[in-house]
Amino acid sequence: MYTSAELFNMAADPEASMAAFLNSITLSVPDDASDCIDLDAEKERLSVIWDLAHLSMRELVDRTGLSQTAFAKRAGIPLRTVQNWCAGSRDCPAYVRFLLAEHYNLL
Repeated sequence: MYTSAELFNMAADPEASMAAFLNSITLSVPDDASDCIDLDAEKERLSVIWDLAHLSMRELVDRTGLSQTAFAKRAGIPLRTVQNWCAGSRDCPAYVRFLLAEHYNLL
């Protein structure tokens, strides 16, 4: 099984499609898995990861319900950096978006 970070990174691939992402993960579950896996629940979890991986930083900040200032302060990131990410003048790396999504309990 993959970690949430690995799944987020796979979902963030700009060339991946959601259907291919969901199918490749759910089809990789071995038939002889010791635990029964609820595939519907797993697809729902993967859909959430996919959605979060494709949010812009502005949308990610909005999902937290915080202002950019509060978001930056609580995450320990300079406000100017968050503003640049939200404005699109700088890209936020996928691994940082993952860490922020985890930090704000969006995953």
